[in-house]
Amino acid sequence: MRDLPPLKALRAFEACVRLGSFTRAAQELNVGQPAISHQIQTLEQDIGSALFERRGARTVPTSEALGYHRRIAGALSDMAQATVEMRRNARRTALALSTYPGLAMFWLMPRLAVLRQTEPQLIVRVTTAERDEDMRIEDADCAILFGDGHWPGFESRLLVREEVVPVAAPAMAARVREHSRASLLEQGPLIHLGDQSHRWFTWQDWRDRRAPDAGRIDASVHVTNHAIAIHQSLMGAGIALGWRGVVEDLLANGLLVTLDTEPLRSKRGYYLVARHKIMASAVGRSLIQALSALEPR
Repeated sequence: MRDLPPLKALRAFEACVRLGSFTRAAQELNVGQPAISHQIQTLEQDIGSALFERRGARTVPTSEALGYHRRIAGALSDMAQATVEMRRNARRTALALSTYPGLAMFWLMPRLAVLRQTEPQLIVRVTTAERDEDMRIEDADCAILFGDGHWPGFESRLLVREEVVPVAAPAMAARVREHSRASLLEQGPLIHLGDQSHRWFTWQDWRDRRAPDAGRIDASVHVTNHAIAIHQSLMGAGIALGWRGVVEDLLANGLLVTLDTEPLRSKRGYYLVARHKIMASAVGRSLIQALSALEPR
């Protein structure tokens, strides 16, 4: 252990090589650039060899530094992962869960109430993000994600299949009840969900499969996530595409009404995603049971 270099200096070196910049390394480690330079000097003194060299305006790692980085990067990653797991184990009464805003608001929270009945000491910390890349499932205990069930390195369990139907508040539904599918598309008012990655069903998909004779698609309202779309529909602002499993409670309580009996379906859905030891744990089994408890029969 006496041969190990200073950990702060090692972290600074690893970040500089990985990010390709002292400035970006300083930003990631939340320190000033002079502190990074000082840590690199400390490591160079400890090792007895220069690790970076100037090439014009750039500072680049030496070939020896690149080889050193290749050997230590995996060890540092293993240390970080082991620490994350230890922290999780220390939070025996807490569960960190990430998902989308709409799913959390309209589907997840009632089911967590069921979980509290079976695990009263368990604290569930729910965080939300609109994009998958903003939900680092490796930093959470589990996540509820939309996809085809395949997340390398993780287990998944299907919770809600993708079945989408037009929904509206009762007053709005009464106004358009006699409209054909084509006139519904043409006259709206439709609430569109913005999706740059084209993962979700859209009104264009509904037109292609249910009303190809429609002359146009109303473009009244555009929103950025499903929670806003459903909220606007509840407020009577227009007609949204609702995921059946997500809005089932709102339909059962009469707050929303379906405008078509034939949903769009795919092989995708919302999945609980976690590592095996979470799924197989007592808390994981209780979570799965709670998330399935209120599904329509």
